[in-house]
Amino acid sequence: MTENRPDEGAVAATVRDITERIAETCAKCGRDPADVRLMAVTKTVEAARVNEAIGAGVRLLGENRAQELLSKYDDYRKDGAEIHFIGHLQTNKVRQIADKVTMIQSLDSLPLAREIEKQCAKLGKKMDCLVEVNIGSELTKSGVSPEALPEFLEEVSSV
Repeated sequence: MTENRPDEGAVAATVRDITERIAETCAKCGRDPADVRLMAVTKTVEAARVNEAIGAGVRLLGENRAQELLSKYDDYRKDGAEIHFIGHLQTNKVRQIADKVTMIQSLDSLPLAREIEKQCAKLGKKMDCLVEVNIGSELTKSGVSPEALPEFLEEVSSV
């Protein structure tokens, strides 16, 4: 890692270091660094600190709790940043976050898919979603089982 510049804060220095390591790794494997996106997961991080990361060039935020997102959203300096919801999402929370996120990375049920579609239709938007798959079959984890995935994908594509 490189040392902080005199005018650079800790968050900015960390973002710079991570960005440099991404570029170095991409160079080693022949991949374009422009194809790699850095996500700052904002769980339990205060809005002021998230804003430091945005100011340092982070453009993708990940939030895993609807209530926490709602409590911080208005304080974010969203200048070109987008927010993904990355945690388990209850259907009754979709209405509250649908206008605040650009992707839900934890789609795990048909009722959730239907509610996302319903709330986004009201907003005139389409929501990008990733399906969460529970490959470890852990009871404490959310997600579609690998065995149910083909049927789930077929059903969700018609929502």
